[in-house]
Amino acid sequence: MTRGQRKKRVRMESFAMSMAAMMVDGQMTQVDSIKVSCEDDLFGYDSFTYLNWNDFDSVFAMDVLSGAVISSYTMYLYEQIKNGGKVDHGICFITPTATMQFNKKGMIKNVDDSSRLVADRLKGRKGNDIVLLPYNPGEHWVLGVIDMKNMDCYYLDSLRPSSVNFQFKQIVDAAIGLYESQSGSKKTRKLRWVNSKCPPQPGFTECGYYVLKFMKEVVRQGIVVLQKDNIGGDSNQYTDADFDEIRAEWLGYACNFIFRP
Repeated sequence: MTRGQRKKRVRMESFAMSMAAMMVDGQMTQVDSIKVSCEDDLFGYDSFTYLNWNDFDSVFAMDVLSGAVISSYTMYLYEQIKNGGKVDHGICFITPTATMQFNKKGMIKNVDDSSRLVADRLKGRKGNDIVLLPYNPGEHWVLGVIDMKNMDCYYLDSLRPSSVNFQFKQIVDAAIGLYESQSGSKKTRKLRWVNSKCPPQPGFTECGYYVLKFMKEVVRQGIVVLQKDNIGGDSNQYTDADFDEIRAEWLGYACNFIFRP
């Protein structure tokens, strides 16, 4: 085991001890999942998700993240804006389930289904013009950030491909067209797509953590961080400490719900 691996294991054990400290008389082992919820206007409807113990294991081990982890960290960011004293840069969040390939009944959604859900959220966004949309085309997380004022869509993919995911572009472009039509606009605006420079992931399982970090930077700095092409800062890299902070924030937020009825 290398020095870096030992340090990482120590960090994971400290996270596990923090979680274990929340256990009282073994109560945590008596349930399969916990419900995590947030204010209704986060996603435009009753906003909640369920976390199971596989989700906690994935966060401890820097493994592949589920949509539930992405959603619950989004709730944390939203509450930081609303209640934590963070500057509100006009951020609107869209749930990752809006664009997932399957609906709640396990049936395949098409582009039109996803576009309608995104368009509905845009319509109800209450003037917040910076729209964060996590997307999973299959075993990989990316982030779209729509600037509704300037009609730009920034695409952040830690695999750093040469082009934007085709289906994601279809969904968002169709959603914008539908939104413009529903808004009664006589002139249909089109998005300018920007394949943004961003820190690259080193392995195969870190994409979800990169999306969480991307969202956190936009929430803290606003759209200017993308306009200046400065996600990841001058080094264009993230460190273990960056992701340890993300995991600690998520864990602290999720554990608030463990003993709630």
